Amino acid sequence: MDRLRALAAVCDPVTKASLSEWALPPGARCLEIGAGAGTVALWLAGRCTGGEVTATDTDIRFMAGLQHPALRVLQHDVRTQGFPEETFDLIVARSVLCHLPEREAVLARMVSWLRPGGRLHVEDPSFFPAASSADPVVRRLGGAVIATLAGTLGSDVDGWARSFPAPLLGLGLAEVGMRVHCPTLTSKNAAGTAWRLSVAELLPVMDRLGVLPEADTVEALAHLEHPEFADVAHAMIGMWGVRPAGRPGERRHGVDQTG
Repeated sequence: MDRLRALAAVCDPVTKASLSEWALPPGARCLEIGAGAGTVALWLAGRCTGGEVTATDTDIRFMAGLQHPALRVLQHDVRTQGFPEETFDLIVARSVLCHLPEREAVLARMVSWLRPGGRLHVEDPSFFPAASSADPVVRRLGGAVIATLAGTLGSDVDGWARSFPAPLLGLGLAEVGMRVHCPTLTSKNAAGTAWRLSVAELLPVMDRLGVLPEADTVEALAHLEHPEFADVAHAMIGMWGVRPAGRPGERRHGVDQTG
């Protein structure tokens, strides 16, 4: 929960700012996939007049206790479970698709769950800033995170988000746009806390895979806690688009807006 709270502190303001640009229709039905602690879903429920927000995750324990009349919490695996076509006016997925080897097929299914005129908003991390860091510890940790997640989950936290917004253009969505947020890491801010907690959680796996020995990881974590530490380790890249009338993939559209 500490890691999820730190990630929410870093990512929620940017996600909410993007979603606030779109007015939800009265009675809108919204879906958040991989809702984590439910902070975005709860916020959406407050904006969803007369509608419903479904917050899903494979592990819903961190949403226990969330209360709002418009909010429904559902244990759900987007890889194997679906929804009826043309169900939702808004679908949000943050830090989900990058961890799914079948991400492109899942994305296409998500588009089919949108009503015509409905919006899809996807955000995923890319660790390309770590690769260019002047700090050798950050470069090594970034590479270790990429290799560990790829080797255990089939994640792509390197190139997938850097391909945005092409995946939505390929599925025929309209009004496609994108936004990039590169949070600063320090020893005291939320982004630094989230990164340290994430690396600490992966530490035994890194050691087992031989990606980074435990002794080196412990030393690297101490480096991240130094009072003068500051860097940029990853970017959060968002893309969005609108399902036009007709079946997904029938038309291609250029990028109409970026931020």
